This record gives sequence, structure tokens and C-alpha cells, in this order.
Amino acid sequence: MSTSPQHWTTRLYPPARRHEFADEVSTAIDQVEAERGRWAGTVERAAVVGHALRLRTCLDSARPGGRLLAAAAPAVIAVSTALSASLLVVWQLPPLPWDGEPGYAPAAHAPWIAVLVCALAGRWTAARISAGLALLGALVSLPLVQWTDGADGFTQHRNALVGLALAALFVLAVPPDLPPVGPRARRTMALSALAMGVPMVAGSVTVFETLAGPDEFVDARADPFHLLFFFTPLVFAIPLALAVARSRYAPALVALLLGAAVLGVTPTIGPLIPYGTGGVWAQASFAAGLIALTTYCVRAVRQRRRGGPVPTPARTR
Repeated sequence: MSTSPQHWTTRLYPPARRHEFADEVSTAIDQVEAERGRWAGTVERAAVVGHALRLRTCLDSARPGGRLLAAAAPAVIAVSTALSASLLVVWQLPPLPWDGEPGYAPAAHAPWIAVLVCALAGRWTAARISAGLALLGALVSLPLVQWTDGADGFTQHRNALVGLALAALFVLAVPPDLPPVGPRARRTMALSALAMGVPMVAGSVTVFETLAGPDEFVDARADPFHLLFFFTPLVFAIPLALAVARSRYAPALVALLLGAAVLGVTPTIGPLIPYGTGGVWAQASFAAGLIALTTYCVRAVRQRRRGGPVPTPARTR
């Protein structure tokens, strides 16, 4: 039986997988393009490239890395959406002096609202498309900021845009056959987005008086990035602790959390955490470690009383 020439996309697969499935994948691409058009063929090639890269990087649904991406995606979406919503709201307000000058790039921020809404609706394909638009918006906004705000503005805005671009790549890297749209994942996204977004938006639009000099006060608003680094450890400390306690690597992860708490207050590392939030991160890490350790020990004691090993959670979507 004649087979289609192997597409260049199949060369990205690991050698063993390429020798076994290259002809089959190439034939499938040709069939899709013949039956549904060139655009469908392009989409199929993109899916093949993504699958091959996941296999190369061990981030497919059969590996711990891919499952970790799927488990962490709700938190990444919640944090990125909360920051983007805060920046979109503040962007519409008259400028005031504050601590820092965050970059306003609606093309990089607005798609995150769609990512959250689609994920909460269980439409993971639409959420991935919105994440792709967020990635494109962040990449396009980088030269735009350079052009509109100059070198100083680009330096100030670069980290935020690069961070949002990396978050979009994170969402796109989640294995498509392990979409984080189950009841638990959607509940996590909804609660985390509310816990992060509401205080961040409220804090970003609240005007207060700050001391600008001797007997001189000026109106100011909080920097959304300051609020982001302040609220993130507070919101995710307990969920992180419970996830660590359920992990099969709980003792090692508890040690990492407690060690991170110590590092967060050291003179050489603590000041590197932005906006002086090193103490908050250290306290949250220490609290998460203690909660995780206590929960793990309670589970271990209960399981030993039942006469079996400490259970590891089954993979859930």
C-alpha cells in the first residue's frame, strides 16, 4: 500500500515514535487537508508539532511533568487574569503618582479575561485559543511599548509582558488530553480568581494620600504589581499545602517549603523578592509547610491504623 511522504513535522518526534508512527501521521495530515481544506491541515500540523514537543520535553499527559502543568494551570490562569483585570481597570483612570509605572498593553491583558471565562465554561479549546491571543498580544506589545515609551518605558514594562507571555505558553503547554476543566479545577479557578482579583482591582482603584515631602501629601494609588506579589502567597498558601500533603513526594516538598521560608528572609535573597514582599512570601511558605506536614502526618497515622500504606491520590482532571 502506498503511503504519503513523511511531513517535516514528524521529524520532531523521538526516534522510536517517529519510526513507528511517521507514515500514519503523515497520511492523517494529508487526509484532513484533502477533506477539510488547507486551514484544517495547518491546524493538524500544529497539533502534531505540539504533541511531538510534549513527548520531547516529557510534558505529555503520561508523564509527571504534563500532569503538573494541568494541575497548576488553574492557579496560573487565576493570577494572570487578576493582574490583567487590574491593569485594564487602572488603564482607564487618570494617572496618579504611585510606586512604579506598570505597562498598559490591552492586547496582552484583555485575552486573559476570555481564557478564564472559557475555562470556567469547560471550553478548553477556546481557552487555549485565547491563551494564544494573549501570547501574541504580549509579543506585539513589546515593540509597541519600545516605540511609544522609549527605552525607559520598555525597561519598566518588559518584565510584565514577558511574564504574561510565559504564562500563556504555560497554558498552551498543558496536554490537550488532560484539560483542567473538571469540577475541582473550575472551582479552584473561580475561587482563586475572586480571591486575587477582587482585592487587587479594589486596591488598584483606591486613592489614598501619601507623604511626598515635609508636610506635603499627594494622591496616589497602589501599584497592581505590588498587590500581586502581596496577595499571591496569601491566597495560595493553603491550597499549596493541601496539594503537597496529597503528593507522593510530600516529605521532600515540605522540606522545600520550609527551606524557601528561611531563604525568603536571608539578607542576600530576601531583598530580591520584588516590592519588599519577601517577608510575606517567607511567612506564607512556612505556614504552607507546617500545614502540609501536619496534614500529611494525620493522613499517615489514619492510614496506618487502617493497616495500609499512605494512599497517593489518583489522577483527576
